[in-house]
Amino acid sequence: MSRAFTGTYRGTSTEERREDRRRRLLDAALDIIGTHGLSALTVRGLCEQARVGPRFFYEAFPDLDTLAAELLVEIQDSALARARAAVAETAGEPAYRIRAGVAALITDLTDDPRRAKLVFAQAYGNEALMRTRFAGMHRVSEVIIEQTRLVLDLPEGQDTAVATVSQLITGGAAELVLTWIDGHLPVDQPTLIDLLADYAIDMINRLPAVDARLGDSGAVHRAV
Repeated sequence: MSRAFTGTYRGTSTEERREDRRRRLLDAALDIIGTHGLSALTVRGLCEQARVGPRFFYEAFPDLDTLAAELLVEIQDSALARARAAVAETAGEPAYRIRAGVAALITDLTDDPRRAKLVFAQAYGNEALMRTRFAGMHRVSEVIIEQTRLVLDLPEGQDTAVATVSQLITGGAAELVLTWIDGHLPVDQPTLIDLLADYAIDMINRLPAVDARLGDSGAVHRAV
């Protein structure tokens, strides 16, 4: 009587082995890009570092750009989830909750210098990564809108004032972190976080002025 093939080898299933190879490829890509830059990423070098055969690379990803973009999305999603959780878990005044969200987001993105370099510095010059970076910044902006409405109990609907302020916070914060990564802002990480949190709170406090300038009808209130 023949034995049915289950796909299990040494206690792991085919799917588990496939996911393990994919994880090793992503981890190796982070190390290469974050240490040596995107230009150093090659299929051969990646597979050697991940200890994965080239055929398994192409089983997991169609090309290097797709792998790098998926890695970037993974990092972005992790940071946004951590920021949402921090806001939800923090009690007290709106400013405290905003500060907690900013701290969680920036800590998640910058604790590992390799992650910081991929998110803020390595996308330039690569079309796939630039598209992913812009999409990620748009998601950050949407989370700022979502959390601002939640923390300040604003009316439903995405009014122009909140959208404008969220874009200003997202773009300004990204450029400041990039300057810090490049070594042109000589402050430590806690000071960077304080600067960004202060900036976000100040911008949110300007919502009434922005609302008046744009002529929106939604009521907005100061965070502090």
